[in-house]
Amino acid sequence: MKNLLLTLLNEYKDKYSKLISLAEHTHKTKKWGIGVMPSYNPAPYTCELQGCKPGRLLKKNSEPAKDRHCYFLDENEKIIAEIQYAKYVKLKNQWIVYRRFFINEPDRIIELAFGSNFEDSPDANLDSASITTFTSRHPKARYSLINTGEYVETLYKYDTDTISSITENIWRETFTTRHYEIKNTNNDLTILEILPDNSKIPIYPES
Repeated sequence: MKNLLLTLLNEYKDKYSKLISLAEHTHKTKKWGIGVMPSYNPAPYTCELQGCKPGRLLKKNSEPAKDRHCYFLDENEKIIAEIQYAKYVKLKNQWIVYRRFFINEPDRIIELAFGSNFEDSPDANLDSASITTFTSRHPKARYSLINTGEYVETLYKYDTDTISSITENIWRETFTTRHYEIKNTNNDLTILEILPDNSKIPIYPES
């Protein structure tokens, strides 16, 4: 999977403007979100594993503002692109934005995350490529490669139809494995990291 992600990084690193054009011309509707973190992620608990509250989708249309997200949806109401508005620069009369693009396939979603630049800029650095795989519509794993070489595999284990635990395998300078216990009762989510001595520390929500 790492080799495939490396291929994606090389394939799409110079296609920023083409991806923008594709989203602009093929989307059917837009939705807006709000929050410091994104309102949408193909893989479960992406924000929560960082100890952060995910953003939320808005019921009404909005306009660019700090920590607002604009989502482009195709004819199947699947999200194909995202703009995160970070900062308005008066001198340039433009927003600094982050963009992500999503390629929806039957059993997986490819995610391409670009770094910040002005909204009208035709170029930006491709920071990472990720693939979330699905079995019977349930996310089973997320594989992510950052352009610095860091590679992460996130594996989801289910109890019936509910995620009960997550394992992260992380390749940086050294290899690290992290284990998480997921408790989700009445939409009250708690994530605990299980340490090597079997003790547990809270990850989400922040204490």
